[in-house]
Amino acid sequence: MEQIKSVVSDLQNDTIKVMQCMSRIVMSKRLTDKNIDDYLCELENLCIKSRAVLEEYRPLDISRENIRADEIVSEIAGSVEVTYEGWLHITLKTLLPNCKRRISGYIGDTIRRLLSYYGSDLPYFENAFLGIVEYCNSENHNALDNDNKGWKMIPNALKGSVIEDDTQFDLSIGLFAKISENVRCEIYVLPLEEASVFMEFLNNNTV
Repeated sequence: MEQIKSVVSDLQNDTIKVMQCMSRIVMSKRLTDKNIDDYLCELENLCIKSRAVLEEYRPLDISRENIRADEIVSEIAGSVEVTYEGWLHITLKTLLPNCKRRISGYIGDTIRRLLSYYGSDLPYFENAFLGIVEYCNSENHNALDNDNKGWKMIPNALKGSVIEDDTQFDLSIGLFAKISENVRCEIYVLPLEEASVFMEFLNNNTV
């Protein structure tokens, strides 16, 4: 019980940091990138930490047996499927963060959890192609320039469970964008030799 109290107290302190960041936003005469980024980063890190530590103390409850964790996560964050071609397809209900700002590990942690909650075997690729497709437009985006898109946490989240490694000899990466009002990020992992098939699908809007 004392250990649980210590864990909750630690999370409470982190929650206070989040509220302090929010207070600075409320009291500020104008919004700044730093205020926004500080708040979002502290909030997302609190979410990740809460996920990690509180799951260990979740009580067993028979009434929860029919509530699958992957359904809960999928409703909020995204989904995972294996396509007819045997490719891994991850949908995130958000865009990549702007890496010019302070960012958290939220995207990577979410991908790892979506994969761990997937109910079937995942494909595994020794030499893979990673296709990342953002759906947005000129107004609802986080970063227009590709070098400002925070995508590096994606291969890190896939390494060991879906891909052998993320070195340049093991993984090739493509970053794409499609104009859409429905904001999301679609991630595909497939054998490198099938990258041309993926590009054909992408050009024909069939992925």
